Amino acid sequence: MPASRKKAHQLACVIVEKTIITDTLKQRFIIEKEFAHGGFGRIYSGRQENSKEYGKTGSLAIKIEPHANGPLFTEITVFQRILTLQKLKDWMDKKKISHIGLPPYVSSGLFTYNGEKLRFLIMPRYEKSLEMYRAANNGVFDMHLTLTIAKQCVDCLSYMQDHDYVHGDLKADNILLASKNEYSRCFLVDFGLARLAKGNVDKPDKKRAHNGTLLFTSLDAHRGCAPSYRGDLEILGYNILYWLCGTLPWQKCIQKPEAVTFSV
Repeated sequence: MPASRKKAHQLACVIVEKTIITDTLKQRFIIEKEFAHGGFGRIYSGRQENSKEYGKTGSLAIKIEPHANGPLFTEITVFQRILTLQKLKDWMDKKKISHIGLPPYVSSGLFTYNGEKLRFLIMPRYEKSLEMYRAANNGVFDMHLTLTIAKQCVDCLSYMQDHDYVHGDLKADNILLASKNEYSRCFLVDFGLARLAKGNVDKPDKKRAHNGTLLFTSLDAHRGCAPSYRGDLEILGYNILYWLCGTLPWQKCIQKPEAVTFSV
């Protein structure tokens, strides 16, 4: 979506290492090195004080944004509603599978740093993104690897659909590996565009047109419709083609949203 159509989000200030933050349950977390940042927030490695599971250095990813920003608030809501460890385990038991590629919720909260009110979300830390591996592999994956990844994505979307949610921005940048080259254990992350989809009405809105990542977004999104289950599957389909071929037909006109729409 063009910047003029929505309020610009601010980037959080830099947090120094060893800063301690506390959640609503009085659990204490130690912020370590920043390892990523985008237009909305910064992501740090971290650990939890006095924790067997998350006490090791770098075992957690701590995402921080200014309190006024909307994307992280949306993401935290999704984590709290549908990504608790128990809900993930219950769904896996029901489906009789041993892995679901969605990160469990660890914690979230608010804190003030140098006078700035900030919001944080904590989840387990994983390996590099699938996009980094794709780029290092001449921009493509073979059929077997692509299907291995795609099946896990289908499971993730199925889980979200069972909980009345859509992701809205599936892509290799938002898929992390559990460990180096472990493609059989991928995790879909970044729920800033996730939305409740139950009761959606197919009603185009030009003000919301082209939301998501332009190269992969669905025809529904191009029309400005609310995110949909079919849209998530369409986005996955475009990603599969991209992983196999290394390009998409409309990539040449990616700077022109309307041209992309008519090329899809």
